[in-house]
Amino acid sequence: MIAAATGAQTDPAAVAEALTLVNSLSHRVDAWVEAECTRQLGLGKIACLLGGDHAVPLGAFRAAAAKWDSFGVLHIDAHADLRQAYEGFERSHASIMYNACEEVAGISRLVQVGIRDVCEQEIEYAAAAGERIQMFLDRDLARRRFRGETWHAICDDIVAALPGKVWVSFDIDGLDPTLCPNTGTPVPGGLQFQEAIYLIRRVVESGRTIVGFDLNEVSPSEDEADEWDANVGARLLYKLIGFTLASQGRVALRA
Repeated sequence: MIAAATGAQTDPAAVAEALTLVNSLSHRVDAWVEAECTRQLGLGKIACLLGGDHAVPLGAFRAAAAKWDSFGVLHIDAHADLRQAYEGFERSHASIMYNACEEVAGISRLVQVGIRDVCEQEIEYAAAAGERIQMFLDRDLARRRFRGETWHAICDDIVAALPGKVWVSFDIDGLDPTLCPNTGTPVPGGLQFQEAIYLIRRVVESGRTIVGFDLNEVSPSEDEADEWDANVGARLLYKLIGFTLASQGRVALRA
């Protein structure tokens, strides 16, 4: 990928140089996001990020850890994002949760929901992390529903794994790809819109506080007549804002 982008298909040194540059610039992005989120939190505001690449919330996690010491991440995604690096990129969307776990000690629990595209390295990393990483695979969620369990009961199992303070990290490809067909890495399966909304509602109803959130990988179609991805993303953003405010007691949670 990097070779094709730089025209350096046959020059390993040039590829390595390009990777070093991209990784360095990514660290600068992390630092900027951390500083801006720290500033906003200091003003009494709620930090939320819209992407874009799912790599962007790392700086926000750092800012949140500095403010609250400890919190959990509810990670809704088709992918585990626990790769140490992907094609040489150390800070890509494929590594965001690995970097978060390695660099943000304040993340006491990572609860991953809807995961259905994962490599062996990621499974091993999650297993080695013990209770700190709880992975609710899409396959297992589907099997539980097929066997007659209610989504309400399944959501309560997921919520029970979270601590009192929660950051919601939502990759749009955690949804069924019919809801986000233009996202970069769609995968069959995933949550329906109302399933995702009900899960976040149960976080609020449990008495937990959503301290911030990010919504990433929404990719509107180049066809201006096709507003589907943008429509779904906007409605999900609206819900995330409402639930976050309700969890903090700033608005009432409507029935």
